[in-house]
Amino acid sequence: MNAMTRLGTLGADSWNTLNAAPVDSGYSFSETNGRFQHSGRSETILRFVGLSLVMGALVQWALPNISFAGGADSTKALLSIAFSLVGMAIYHFGVRGHRSEIRFDPAKGEVVVSALNRQDRQKAVRRIHLSKVKSIYVRRSDMPAGQAALRIRLNGSAAEITAIRGDHDEIELAHGLLCRDIRMAKKRR
Repeated sequence: MNAMTRLGTLGADSWNTLNAAPVDSGYSFSETNGRFQHSGRSETILRFVGLSLVMGALVQWALPNISFAGGADSTKALLSIAFSLVGMAIYHFGVRGHRSEIRFDPAKGEVVVSALNRQDRQKAVRRIHLSKVKSIYVRRSDMPAGQAALRIRLNGSAAEITAIRGDHDEIELAHGLLCRDIRMAKKRR
C-alpha cells in the first residue's frame, strides 16, 4: 500500500494541527502553518530586531562624540562589535525555523527530523538511521490539554528529540503509522 493510500485511510486530509504528505519513497508529517502563526510573527519580529541592531552598529558612527569613558573611537568600535554580534545572533535565531517536520524514508532506512521556517524551507535537518532509534513514543505530560508531542529516543543517548507537536489524536495516528512502517522496514533489512 502506498503512502497516499495510508494517509487517506487515516483521514489526514482533515487534520487540524498536522500536515501529512507523501515524499519520494515515504511520507512526512509537519506542524501546520496556521496553528503556529505566533511562530511566524515572532520570526518576523526577531529578524527585524536583529537587522535593527546591526544597522544600529553602523548608525552610531554617525552620532557626535559624547564624552565616553575612554577613547570615543575605541568605545564606538566595541559598541559596533557588540551590536553586530547580538543582532546577527538574534537574526539567526529568527530564521532557524520554529515548526517541526518528520519524514520517513523506508528506502534509505532513516527518519529525518527538521525545523521549517516561514517559507517551509528545512533548517536544522537531523537524519537518524533506523538502527539508532531506540523508541518512538507520544508524550502528553508537558503539553496543554488535548495536545501531545511525538518523541524519539536514541540508542546510547539519554537525550530525546521532539519530532512534532499537535492534537493528541492526530499525533497518535501518525505515531501508529510511523511505528508500523518502521517495523516493516526493519524486517526487510
